[in-house]
Amino acid sequence: MEDRGLARLPGVGALAKVAQRRKQSLVVRSAVDRVDGRAFEVYLVGLGRDAPAARRLVVAVDEAVPSVLSLSSLTSPLALDYLDRLTRPIPALTPLAGVQIVTRSYVAHLVTERDPGAFGAIDVPVLGTLPPLKRGSPPQDLLSRVVKATRGSFDMIRAVPGPVWNGFVRSLTWLAHDQVPDPGPDGLLAVEVVDGLARVGWVFRQVDLHYGLEPERRS
Repeated sequence: MEDRGLARLPGVGALAKVAQRRKQSLVVRSAVDRVDGRAFEVYLVGLGRDAPAARRLVVAVDEAVPSVLSLSSLTSPLALDYLDRLTRPIPALTPLAGVQIVTRSYVAHLVTERDPGAFGAIDVPVLGTLPPLKRGSPPQDLLSRVVKATRGSFDMIRAVPGPVWNGFVRSLTWLAHDQVPDPGPDGLLAVEVVDGLARVGWVFRQVDLHYGLEPERRS
């Protein structure tokens, strides 16, 4: 898989050191099968009429990611905090893979905002359950609110059709698996784990929209 010029969140080096120090406790099961380019193409074919929109989303994200240096000043540290919490239960999750998945999903929201119809969306619903800033600061439980929004109500704020989203998640899984030629005892990230991380990245963009924030971009 070619280098896609993926943006990184600040602090990845520090996160990697934390991940190396942590011991495993409750462990999330790894993937059974590797997702490679061929498996991705087969999956897209199975999406039928939604396949073109899913492919357009993947390509649009490929093109837009290099222009984004990091998420906003609010959501970037939240993302690192969330990924830090996952290093123990998900040993297959490397800091780089986590950052790439969250960042690319955030960017997927960005490109969908610009042209919803290109990806099968009618509009882009925004999370409406966030409170206003209090003395210029977001709620202390903001990360918990983000994670909660990725669960039962996510379909309401996902914007793109389910098959398009699933195709995009498969592309992220391919990317993560491609970085691990020999998974060893930690295994490969399960598609379900990638989906959960991608949802978080999508909701982080909604948080920034709610509070009027933008990602850090290359000049």
